[in-house]
Amino acid sequence: MKAIIQVSEKEKIPMGNIVATHIAVLKDVETIEVVFLESAIVATTNEEMIKPMLDEKKVIVMACRTSMGLNNVKESDLVKGVSPTPQGGFIEIIRRQQEGWYYIHV
Repeated sequence: MKAIIQVSEKEKIPMGNIVATHIAVLKDVETIEVVFLESAIVATTNEEMIKPMLDEKKVIVMACRTSMGLNNVKESDLVKGVSPTPQGGFIEIIRRQQEGWYYIHV
């Protein structure tokens, strides 16, 4: 099983950590992508905000490239282990859904 989690609000960052790390312990889970967008993009520049996810090897943390631009976040600002999405975060989410991934919006 593969899942993609969308975190769009700064206030929901802790819930994103909980959901990603809880799902990661399931035996049939292969990969979890967590995409930070809009006001939640701040998490991608602050290791303490996303440390539980970074410590989990099944979790891939991504920063929405569009939200990065809107919030003046450069790739060099991202925490080690965080990657920008190839295009906008919503495009990443749509692609994953087309591939059959489970979608969760916290």
